Amino acid sequence: MADNRNGTSGGYLVGIRALRENYDVIELSKEIKKQGDILSLSQRLGVNRRTLSTAFHEGRVLSLFSELDKSKASILSALRTNRELKIFAEKYDLNNTSARDLIKLIKKWREDIQQNPLLLITPEEHEIIIGTLLGDGSIRKRETNSCLRFSHSLAQKDYCEFKKEIFKNFQISEFVERKRLSKNMITIDFATKTHFVFNYYRNLFYKNNKKIITNEVLDQITPRALAFWLCDDGSYCQRDKYIILCTNSFSLEEHRLMKEFFNQKFNLNPTIGFRDNKYYYLRFIKKDTEKLVNLVKKFIPDSMKYKIGERDGK
Repeated sequence: MADNRNGTSGGYLVGIRALRENYDVIELSKEIKKQGDILSLSQRLGVNRRTLSTAFHEGRVLSLFSELDKSKASILSALRTNRELKIFAEKYDLNNTSARDLIKLIKKWREDIQQNPLLLITPEEHEIIIGTLLGDGSIRKRETNSCLRFSHSLAQKDYCEFKKEIFKNFQISEFVERKRLSKNMITIDFATKTHFVFNYYRNLFYKNNKKIITNEVLDQITPRALAFWLCDDGSYCQRDKYIILCTNSFSLEEHRLMKEFFNQKFNLNPTIGFRDNKYYYLRFIKKDTEKLVNLVKKFIPDSMKYKIGERDGK
């Protein structure tokens, strides 16, 4: 039987040591640019896919820090984005920190980010995540980390592309068109790769695997977050000039919390509506709709301006 640390199995080069000896991991990492590249490259080279994934991340680290000891590259490959590596390197001296201490520092780094995501992401990204989760987005928990997911109709493809550009630093695992037979429509499904930063949002928004509204969530709503919530769940009535937030999945008590929040933070007084004997929603009268539009307008992508009563971004 081959030594899995440095050998072959079934024609596949499986060990990371063997891979390092036979290939330049930096050059290999440059060949992996999108989803599916690891699988196709592993088949072409006869390299175990999991081992190739490890080599890709080591090569990514070494391409940023060429003088780094290779034993540390394997440890630092746990930091999955280049932005994260750069921020971590600014915080700690990689060359003069032992491998053992790096392991401890990475553990602490993960714990800190799960308490304060702004150590890693920008305020803009944070606000858009908040707005997206108030709307159509969700956080899916995997074994230890989580990913951000959302779906929109094909008609909102430009909006999906806009969000994709915002979240590209987290690496995209899914961006595909799917036909929904039950709804007779085509959607664009988006998902990031898992990352521990999304555990913060999972803990913030979910209880017993259900998305909830709390004062802690509402306290994080800014005009930009509100804009993306509106892009997801808003509906503008052209005839009567009012906006409805289709907050169907939340309870009456949660709607009361939202109503109080809008009143206290933005001096808006939405009405809680009820339809189909099961769904609640928020409706803003014409005067409050005008205030709401003024709050969010500059943050709304042109393709979604119809959500505030404008067409073609005008």
